[in-house]
Amino acid sequence: MKLKQIKLLSLQIPLCMPIKHYLAEHTYSENLVVKVVADSGVVGFGEGIARQYVTGEVMESSLRFLQDHLIPELNGFHPSGPTDLIQTLGELFTEENRAQAPAACCALELAILDAAGKTWGQSVAQMLGRGDQPLIYSAVIPMMSHPSFHRLLHLIRDMEMSYVKIKVGNERDTEILSLAREILGPKVDIRVDANGAWSSEEAGKRIAAMMAYGISAVEQPVPKKDLQGLKRVSEQVEIPIVADESLCLERDAERLASLNACQVFNLRLSKCGGILAAIRLYEIGRKKAIAAQLGCQVGETGILSAAGRQLAVNRKFLYLEGSYSSYLLKNDIVNEPVEFGPGGVARPLAGHGLGVSVNEETLQRLAVMHEEIRL
Repeated sequence: MKLKQIKLLSLQIPLCMPIKHYLAEHTYSENLVVKVVADSGVVGFGEGIARQYVTGEVMESSLRFLQDHLIPELNGFHPSGPTDLIQTLGELFTEENRAQAPAACCALELAILDAAGKTWGQSVAQMLGRGDQPLIYSAVIPMMSHPSFHRLLHLIRDMEMSYVKIKVGNERDTEILSLAREILGPKVDIRVDANGAWSSEEAGKRIAAMMAYGISAVEQPVPKKDLQGLKRVSEQVEIPIVADESLCLERDAERLASLNACQVFNLRLSKCGGILAAIRLYEIGRKKAIAAQLGCQVGETGILSAAGRQLAVNRKFLYLEGSYSSYLLKNDIVNEPVEFGPGGVARPLAGHGLGVSVNEETLQRLAVMHEEIRL
């Protein structure tokens, strides 16, 4: 497979409702989409979403890094098969490259994997080794008004979801957990995500108060750089601590593991720089008996949701997040709904590559910038 053309698109997609947590509030999603065209005419699509408050990356830096660094490296790119492809992608998307522009690396990697799978008649999951892990997704509840929170809890109950994550980090935390437990009942697994809202001292007190509502895990209780604080909280509480903003690269995973600072890694493809990087972080954790959660970025289209699902069937995750585009986006760009059904249960995606097709008319309509590059 040889690439002959690459198209870069910046999208702005309105959300169906504001999504708020301790670090940010979103009313629309700014998505980077990469389209690659092979010499055979096969097309592949990838996606990345930059999060400045997590990795320092913004759309402008993503585009510049693709144009100036990543795409020039594709001259002479001609993998002979899946094994060769995965090795070559590892050489292109180094840890240093992903440290500078993880969303850009993710978008380009997924586009290439999508095109390769279509070229060789395999799904991305098959190229990764194909597993058969069950797919049961969590609901995720942002910070919101009491009436909206109440309505969403009833929707989640009616869908018989087994797993729910609730964003916390303000004075209403115990109030909303009390209501959630009352409406969802005693059997639903409820965990919380503070997005770094507390000091380690405050976190211990907050978590102790939340334990009365049967929470199962706490994600990122302290700011991302406070690894010693994360370790202290992990030692103080009896439930798993999940590292999210603190975990982007292999060096982060190694440091967290060496400190015994958490029990779970949250792997978000765009934050980590793609599927292959997420697998490397997963394996670092696994060797230290650290479990993994598959996370997602707010505003993912069906492209990133499909990529997450390709990974989810290959590795064992404690929790799955994603496949929310039909619930959160006013417009998705894929033709097939990548969603879960009652209980959060989803099926593996059929088809080659990522297993979805892109509606290019919708893609163009949502694009606020596009550029074509010939190789």
